[in-house]
Amino acid sequence: MFPDFTKYIPLLQTGLDDMKNCLAHLYAEAKATREATQAQQRALAFEFGVVDVQDSARIAPRRLSSLPVIVEAITDGRAEVDVEALNQGRAVSRGFYANLGDNPFKVTLVGLGGQASTSHTVPPSTTITLTCLISKVIIDAGTDGPATYQLYMQ
Repeated sequence: MFPDFTKYIPLLQTGLDDMKNCLAHLYAEAKATREATQAQQRALAFEFGVVDVQDSARIAPRRLSSLPVIVEAITDGRAEVDVEALNQGRAVSRGFYANLGDNPFKVTLVGLGGQASTSHTVPPSTTITLTCLISKVIIDAGTDGPATYQLYMQ
């Protein structure tokens, strides 16, 4: 009454074995891809840092269509440049600051949480690259005369 399916059992067994081998290969490829991605993620986090969740609105991706913040000024005392406000509420993440004058001055960088860097002297004709997220730059003129500076930041 029913046909004899026993002749198909070896064929099914071979097909199942082939499928197991194929799935094992796919699993190995997926695992290798995941491990490579995790290694890249660790390298990028080490190089560029990790963004805190509460700061995500202030650390939006750079808009290439937006012009950089450029400030050129002279001060005889202290100048506090709120680059975050000038950059439409976003912290700046790259750029430089330069001494365009003949007198050295001190610079203090202020980070997102309000923490300040150590004040450091910028000699005349010196440009320093910015490689971290900041919200404010403080320029203090020295005793030799006014500070002539330029900020170029994105």
